[in-house]
Amino acid sequence: MDGGLDVWRLRWTALAMGVALAILIPAAVVGFQRQSDAIKAETEAYARQRIETVLLSRVGPAERDLPGNTWQVNLEGGWSTPVAETWTEPPLLSLAGEAEGGTAFREYDFEGPWLAYGVWLGDETVVVTVVERGEEINRISAARWRWGFGVAAAAAAVGALTFVLLGRGQRPVRRAHLVNRDFIADAAHELRTPLSIIQASAGFALNREREPEAYRESLTEILDASERASGSVGELLEFARLEAGQASLRLAPLRLDLLVEEVASAVRVEGVSLQADPAEAVVVEADFNLLRQAIDNIVRNAAARAGKVTLTTALDAREAVIEVADDGPGFDPGVIDHVFERFRRGDRSGSVGLGMAIARTIVDLHGGRCQAANRPAEEGGGALVTIRLPFKPSLR
Repeated sequence: MDGGLDVWRLRWTALAMGVALAILIPAAVVGFQRQSDAIKAETEAYARQRIETVLLSRVGPAERDLPGNTWQVNLEGGWSTPVAETWTEPPLLSLAGEAEGGTAFREYDFEGPWLAYGVWLGDETVVVTVVERGEEINRISAARWRWGFGVAAAAAAVGALTFVLLGRGQRPVRRAHLVNRDFIADAAHELRTPLSIIQASAGFALNREREPEAYRESLTEILDASERASGSVGELLEFARLEAGQASLRLAPLRLDLLVEEVASAVRVEGVSLQADPAEAVVVEADFNLLRQAIDNIVRNAAARAGKVTLTTALDAREAVIEVADDGPGFDPGVIDHVFERFRRGDRSGSVGLGMAIARTIVDLHGGRCQAANRPAEEGGGALVTIRLPFKPSLR
């Protein structure tokens, strides 16, 4: 499915870039043409200015500086006279002939690009000036590159934006796909053992005639395994719901100290003593049912490996803190950083389930964090799980 989403995303990105190019290229052609015409117009204006300088010199002071590469051409006599210094040899008669009776511009090449401009003065006389076009051509070439790069950059930006937006739009789909995939894998992992027990017990019971007590033992094993499977499925469904973001918090002021006392009195594990130490009132904004489930999961995980579990509540700076300590063997050092991951044992006696992962997810939803550690030997050893939740003094 991920591959299909990626192909779909790339196709739409390519389509968006194609549409952008279809719009930008004609606009760029028009823009470049206008800029090119403006640059050429500057060259033509410069040529006109040169001719005006020559014409003004005919009636103005003699010391006026005259432009180079400018000639007076007599069409009848076929001769030409430069009005100042020259360093090129254009086809003057041909250029002057085009301006006969008016004015004319003409582009030509003679050891480089030039623009000629001729003005008819009457009496078969034409003033012709030529201007180098090298700078004009360089500016037009630079403009062409700028417009081309601008189109490419704009199309790339449209493609990148489309790619990013489509990626964001696909996140819920990808997340749902990953949740479904992980749910199937987790279900298979968690149900393998109880299903194997059910199959083995049923096969044992049906293999041959047995005493009623043997059937009772097999049925008891089947019942225990089915209850374990049912509990695992419930945890998987709850975890999948939380991971998919389908859990909506119903926040309200909540007394953590009272909640901890309620969990300590409600959890019953044979051979395990659970107690909540007295604490001052600690009020946070939380979802009662979800937070109770998180604390319950952590307490039951501790009770599975210890003989005594103690719950405490306190305030630490701007955080409300719940600590669940036990007198068990503690977490194995190699996995202490992974106890809140799915199907991770904190020690050799802990259960293989999702309780701790669900607890962490619920605490994360509340903007808090979970921590796991081992208590020092001088404090009695054992494991310590800490829940930290945001605390608002206004709720006191």
